[in-house]
Amino acid sequence: MSTHQVVQSLRPARTSTPATASSAGYAFGFWAIVRAVSRQSPAFWFTSLYVFFEYVRPQQIYTWMDVAPWPLISLSLAVLATIVEGRPRITSAPIWGLVIVFSLVIVASAFNAQYPATSWEWMNLWVNWLLLILVVGAGTRSRLELFLTLVAFGLWNLKMTQFGVRAWFGAGFSFRASGASGGPGWFQNSGEFGIEMCVFLPLAIYFSIGLWPTLTKYKRIFLVGVVGSALISMVVTSSRGALVGAAAIGLWALLRSKQRMRAIPIITFVAIAIWVIVPAESKARFSEMGEDQTSVSRLTYWKHAIEITNDHPVLGIGYKNWIPYYRANYNPRGELPHNFLLECAAELGYLGVLVLLSLIGATFVENAKTRRICGQGGRAPDRFLYCIAHGLDGAMIGFIVSGSFVTVLFYPFLWMNIALVLALCGVRENRGRVTRRLAGHWPANKSPWRAGPIANHPDASVA
Repeated sequence: MSTHQVVQSLRPARTSTPATASSAGYAFGFWAIVRAVSRQSPAFWFTSLYVFFEYVRPQQIYTWMDVAPWPLISLSLAVLATIVEGRPRITSAPIWGLVIVFSLVIVASAFNAQYPATSWEWMNLWVNWLLLILVVGAGTRSRLELFLTLVAFGLWNLKMTQFGVRAWFGAGFSFRASGASGGPGWFQNSGEFGIEMCVFLPLAIYFSIGLWPTLTKYKRIFLVGVVGSALISMVVTSSRGALVGAAAIGLWALLRSKQRMRAIPIITFVAIAIWVIVPAESKARFSEMGEDQTSVSRLTYWKHAIEITNDHPVLGIGYKNWIPYYRANYNPRGELPHNFLLECAAELGYLGVLVLLSLIGATFVENAKTRRICGQGGRAPDRFLYCIAHGLDGAMIGFIVSGSFVTVLFYPFLWMNIALVLALCGVRENRGRVTRRLAGHWPANKSPWRAGPIANHPDASVA
């Protein structure tokens, strides 16, 4: 079976949108992307720079760079430029409303916390994710900006997957007890790196499917290699949660597939191939699940998290209060609860869990709306946007499953996904308002932030 047939079998149902309407404006080439980036506004540059510093952390890899708080500086400039350029827009009232309500729950839990000082000490972390949602989710103006944001996000993840692939080759394709990591920062632990790969994998797959008809042979090979590097990285993390997350993504993709009977042998083959390259030690860890020391301690934390939530049902013990509370009341050497939902329940109560689940559900609803609008027969057909909506669904599923074994509620996984869903909503609505046809080339006009009223139209940069 050819690569083209593999891609076609994984296409989600009802995606047969004409290429002329679906891929226009997306030139996946190095110099085309460089030219497009050079024409963007300062808000886009600073936002991209912030995500780079937050994800890749070059200032921790190269110590000579660690002379200033680069993430804080770039985020502050991104927020300032976003406001000055008049970018922020409410594109999904349900998601924005739930983000605000969740913020209020966090603040209320801090006032009601067992250790209020700890909650307020960590409040800047939540403000950081709120600003990320603002500059990416509310600040993305056009489909070209979304495309470039996804390209940059892919590059930052590709930078991390190279560590995974190198570790795999360096270890002679054998088991590493510590597992590979994604570099310093949020993904230094192999478990967190595995979750990031569960988020990145479906986005990379559906990004490729969205552009597939317009790609040359070598660009297709490159994107297949990117997907492969994510799969290899999952294996070398030695994380059971990452592999379970990958299995969940595969099952979800199968259920979404338009050509399910053709997809079944393909996904089965990929699953078998991955299982073959999984070291014997990693396979043995699956047979020990529920009985090994890691599983037993995790189950103990989960049991205690439920007890804590039942004792403090409304607002929990307080935002970021798990460690001091647990060590004072259960085990002086205790660690985190190893489940993002139980983390939310214990610290923010059942009210926090209800709002969080509603927020996650709202992203699926908005992505479904995007597919209705951008799919065949929709008012603004766009194959790429349609596929990205599927990719964001897959990324959320990957996070939910793999994040059920790690304490990652306030890591970037979930909040970056929500930001990208909001960005996609904004582009979707702008596309619905544009009446003229889109040409398949990069803009010849000046950057929208320098140009006049016509160029300032949200989709002028791809028209």
